[in-house]
Amino acid sequence: MPVRRSDSLNLDLRLKTMRQRAITVSGPWFLWINLLFSLFILGRHYFSPLEKTISLTDAFPVLEILMGLILAISSSTIFILRMAYDQHAEWLSKLLSGALIAISALWMGCFYLLLASGDSRIVFPFAALLIFTALISLYFDGRVLLSFTLPIWVVILFCNFIYPSDLTLLNALLYLLLAGLFESGRRILRSWFVLAIRREQENRVLIKQLQDLANLDPLTGIANRRSFHLLLDKAMQRQQQCHTPLSLVMLDVDYFKKYNDHYGHQAGDECLVNIAQCLVAATRSTQDVVARFGGEEFIILLPEATEQQAIEVAERIRQKLQALAIPHVGSPVTGYVTTSMGIANLRPETTSTRLIAQADAALYKAKKHGRNQWQTFSDE
Repeated sequence: MPVRRSDSLNLDLRLKTMRQRAITVSGPWFLWINLLFSLFILGRHYFSPLEKTISLTDAFPVLEILMGLILAISSSTIFILRMAYDQHAEWLSKLLSGALIAISALWMGCFYLLLASGDSRIVFPFAALLIFTALISLYFDGRVLLSFTLPIWVVILFCNFIYPSDLTLLNALLYLLLAGLFESGRRILRSWFVLAIRREQENRVLIKQLQDLANLDPLTGIANRRSFHLLLDKAMQRQQQCHTPLSLVMLDVDYFKKYNDHYGHQAGDECLVNIAQCLVAATRSTQDVVARFGGEEFIILLPEATEQQAIEVAERIRQKLQALAIPHVGSPVTGYVTTSMGIANLRPETTSTRLIAQADAALYKAKKHGRNQWQTFSDE
């Protein structure tokens, strides 16, 4: 089945949102890794018996400065991420991306100094650990991952041939193997990430479709009877808490069986769709609910509406149907489609079932008095 453009845009937006959220979750862990690695570089000469390593920091005090900057950037970024809130995910992801690019540049300087000083044996395992922890933490965002790892690759390969050692050929082969493992791992992990988001998006769409099937009338697209009862119960609960008015308008298409017999059921379905659109257009706001109650019968829930406001809605419906003028040669009332309407206003101690029965009684009265009109419920 072809992917619709709206679905593709929704997937892209979801991928962007999840990347931002994922980087703010896994980013602090990767910053801790950088922080620990920099501490290891700073503390090597305290634990190593080699005089060569001891002289390294003496000969290159810049290395200590670079590690100190990594410590400062990592710790400050971790602090900001811990203190910030989830609603700033986009800003935090940009901050973290910038911090990682800066840290990558500092590691470039570190590896350059190590290779230039002849201390090449530590570079490969150290760089491999750093690159693969970056892969684990940042695989979902290729731009951030490559912006961190690519500069490290470049400086190591460059220095490996500028400052050759006995292991130059072996190192080159190891770096090529590492690059192949890195790229294949990145592709696999990213495909899993995209697949997971796509499945989640498809499930969201499916849930929305199931909700529509459960709550909407398949022919007219308005609320169905089940949905109307749920919304009526909620509206009555609000009315009891806030003591606001509530009204119902129940309506029935006049002589709809004769319309079907004369024009056919397909034309009858089109007629019901047009009437539903007319009812929606006659409501006051999106708070009003138009529902198909069954067959050619509709009902309108009017929260916070007095009886007079409900009468105004019913009159607009009558006028709009008159202006629409759907032909109905089989109607004894007039030559176009009309409706009979019953209006009921919620009174104290009235249940939802009783309120619907009152609207139905008013509808029966409208039919009894000649149809193509509205009537209000009265106890008389």
